[in-house]
Amino acid sequence: MSRPLNPRAALAKARGIRPATLEIRERAAMRGGDALPMCPTCGSPPAARAGEGLSQIYCRQCCQRANRHGSHFKTTYPAATLRPYRHAAQRFLRAHLLDTWIVHALHALAALMDHAGPVERVVDVYRLPPADKARAALARMRRREVPPERLLVNYLAVCCAIATDPISPGSETANYRRVQAAKVCARTAASNDGYYSDRLKNERYARSTGQALVHLGRWLEEACEHVETAHLAAILELARAGTTAAPSQRTDHTSE
Repeated sequence: MSRPLNPRAALAKARGIRPATLEIRERAAMRGGDALPMCPTCGSPPAARAGEGLSQIYCRQCCQRANRHGSHFKTTYPAATLRPYRHAAQRFLRAHLLDTWIVHALHALAALMDHAGPVERVVDVYRLPPADKARAALARMRRREVPPERLLVNYLAVCCAIATDPISPGSETANYRRVQAAKVCARTAASNDGYYSDRLKNERYARSTGQALVHLGRWLEEACEHVETAHLAAILELARAGTTAAPSQRTDHTSE
């Protein structure tokens, strides 16, 4: 004999939705009266007022953007934006390999990957808590033999891009920097290999999103923050020199 459903589960079944979805809608209805009239980013009704979430300030789409990119109104930097800062950071690291903070950051990044634990299977990553998902990403970097220098270069490139961005993330700068650095570094070990299903289908790792990016970005920040504080201005100067020298070199070449 089956167990009787509790009132909430019975109501959710009658409406054809999950009990967790019904609970969120009920909580959103309770918070909707205190929500802002419209989302300050896009003008849509906040999620609580629309019955689509619990945020009293931002709409559902802006909350999803923050979950994916680290900001309610900014998206991820494309590779073309980060490329000149990567080149500048690489040049600076090659010229200052014995710098105390750089040596410390490289050792810290190597330790992060070495102590990340085993490489998780594709089918197991989905059910892990956020901190373990971040460790799984570091373990994949170790399996791919990603050098710590590459992670440091990526982190510094993101810091340079944020420092020179005309549209500042504002109060979300710290979270945006962590998420963006985590996304760039996670791409170094993005992989679709490994056959774990019965039909030998090539499974994909979950998209980098949510609190897992925040955990990974915080660990990267703790390892690299002293290099950022001490040398970010010099790396920015190298990047500016590289961008201003390129047009003149092209002009000289065409005049010949």
